[in-house]
Amino acid sequence: MKKQYIIHLFEWLLGIVFLISGTGKMMNAGGFGELISSYGLQWFSMLSPVIIVMELALGLLFLFRLWTRFTALASLGLLMVFTCAFLYGNLVHGIEDCGCFGSLGSDLPAWTTYLRNVVLMILAYYVARNEKQTACSLDKNQMNLLLLAGLMMVAAFWTGQTWHPSTYYMNNFAKSHPLLGCDINQSPIGRYLQVSADSTYVLWVFSYSCSGCINSMENVKHYEGVADRFVPLAVTPDPDGRKRRLLQFPYDPIYVGNELSGFIEVLPTLLYVEGGKVKFVIEESVPSIYSFKSNYLEMSNEEILKQLLTPKTEE
Repeated sequence: MKKQYIIHLFEWLLGIVFLISGTGKMMNAGGFGELISSYGLQWFSMLSPVIIVMELALGLLFLFRLWTRFTALASLGLLMVFTCAFLYGNLVHGIEDCGCFGSLGSDLPAWTTYLRNVVLMILAYYVARNEKQTACSLDKNQMNLLLLAGLMMVAAFWTGQTWHPSTYYMNNFAKSHPLLGCDINQSPIGRYLQVSADSTYVLWVFSYSCSGCINSMENVKHYEGVADRFVPLAVTPDPDGRKRRLLQFPYDPIYVGNELSGFIEVLPTLLYVEGGKVKFVIEESVPSIYSFKSNYLEMSNEEILKQLLTPKTEE
């Protein structure tokens, strides 16, 4: 009897963790996809909506105690995949934030991710080894199954609503953007920043009240060195710098208010400036530094890794 209580406790713990993890990612599925691409696994980022729905399904299956042995084995396998992916991203690309809890997560050292995953894998293994329930009675669990189906439909819909890959405008695209090809010094941005024709710039327009902007900050923090200068432009005020300090944002943004309305309609928006003109525009989320260099600056993997690893070597 005591052993069965322990099994139920572990199932509840695993269910709660998977639900929190899936819910945090569901709030910004696009941001989670960009975080995965920063691991150097760009192809894997397209599966981010599937991963989110899968985590939510596992959490609910644990809490409803449906197919618990299968659920424990599936969660064990998923945790192994997550751990291996984070190990690769951490060792090869220096990723510290695993993005495990999405928008609900907080910055913690990398070793806490490994420790947490090991503990969860032990719990999942214990449940899979000792749980005898391999199936569920459709008659006894009819209400739970209907509730599970309803919740999963809501989760899938919500995930789809927040899964917005970056909108990308470039000179060779038929679709245009008001600032594409524009001379920055002659644009409204020129009131706040004068650029040099022989330098490159990354301009990031954001708001402290925009969830997509806040979720993109972790990627933005790695953008130093991508161009000659990185300049954040805030459309919401932060006079005492409290919000910036709270978010641990390392840059001091230029406040532009609503002066860019009519040119910038989506937040966040990232502009790459070369030769004094906007070369391309990225909206809705900020790509990882890895995907930005490989997709937008068209650098090879070897060039990217060399640039990413050189600063660490010099330190």
